[in-house]
Amino acid sequence: MTGLAAATAPLSSPVLWLTGVERGLMLAGLAVALGGLAGRGLARQYRGARPGPLPPPWALRGALAGLGASCALLVTALAGPGSAAELAQPAPPGLRSGGSAEIAAVEAALFALATLLLRVRRPGLAVTMLCGVVLAEGIRSHPDGIVPVAGALVTYCHLLPAVLWAGMLLYAIRTAAAWRHHPAAAQGVMKLYATAAAWLFGVVVVTGLIDALVLVPPRSVLTTAYGRFLIAKAVLVCVAAGLAIAGRRRLRRTVAPGAGPALVTRLEIGALAAVLAVVGILTVLTPPARPISAPSGQAPTAARVRADRPVQQRAQDARRKPPANQVMNAGLRRA
Repeated sequence: MTGLAAATAPLSSPVLWLTGVERGLMLAGLAVALGGLAGRGLARQYRGARPGPLPPPWALRGALAGLGASCALLVTALAGPGSAAELAQPAPPGLRSGGSAEIAAVEAALFALATLLLRVRRPGLAVTMLCGVVLAEGIRSHPDGIVPVAGALVTYCHLLPAVLWAGMLLYAIRTAAAWRHHPAAAQGVMKLYATAAAWLFGVVVVTGLIDALVLVPPRSVLTTAYGRFLIAKAVLVCVAAGLAIAGRRRLRRTVAPGAGPALVTRLEIGALAAVLAVVGILTVLTPPARPISAPSGQAPTAARVRADRPVQQRAQDARRKPPANQVMNAGLRRA
């Protein structure tokens, strides 16, 4: 299925929701794995007295979850190639069918390698494999289908800080819970996270705005399913940011031993999980914007057909119209 006028799956399609949930779970696994490893590296920067060892990151669990979700995406794409092509519009350059199966296979292989490396205690190489998943998502992303290469780069700069934000928060909460009887150490780790999260949030917002401007014309924000889900994502990100600000203010107060992480901080991880779920749905919705250049061999769009039709019609009329001398002779005979 090719062309700008290729069919897209309706919002009521079960395959759309299934694929969106699978991709959301894959992103959640990526956040737990990659963000957990980054969170542990950040927590090691705490210079105060440590009341105990840092908790191990859930990187292996996250990689296994990402592997399972990627395999589910692959099976779904292979079971219904037509539906998979409808969910991958606009298609990335060089992948006419949308590349859903190919990208899912690559991501499954990368998660499998990351799992193996984590099992043999090689987290550094595992991080490389997990970053490869981010690269694969950039190739598959909607912005790359609209603006090749540049769109993928924007996706890298948007997705990587987003998964780091969520995963680092989860690890920071686990560390604060493990050190809850030592409030100074727990708050010290949360302060390190809060500083990093502020920078990550800034990058997410800037790249998210660029994505929105590329994918959704202003007149289509409220009139398309993609635009409405994009609004829902923006609202959830704002909620997460508000909870993060509230949690940062709480870090200035004295906390009783055993209190653990603040409620607003636990709600923040819930808001970020909801953001990843909405992003999973957004990846299978077709944005209203159109690619700036169509791939070679692409079928003509309806607008182009309408534009060319008068020319073709005039050519047919010219062929059907008798020569001028025949018309003159016929007139003289009648006279």
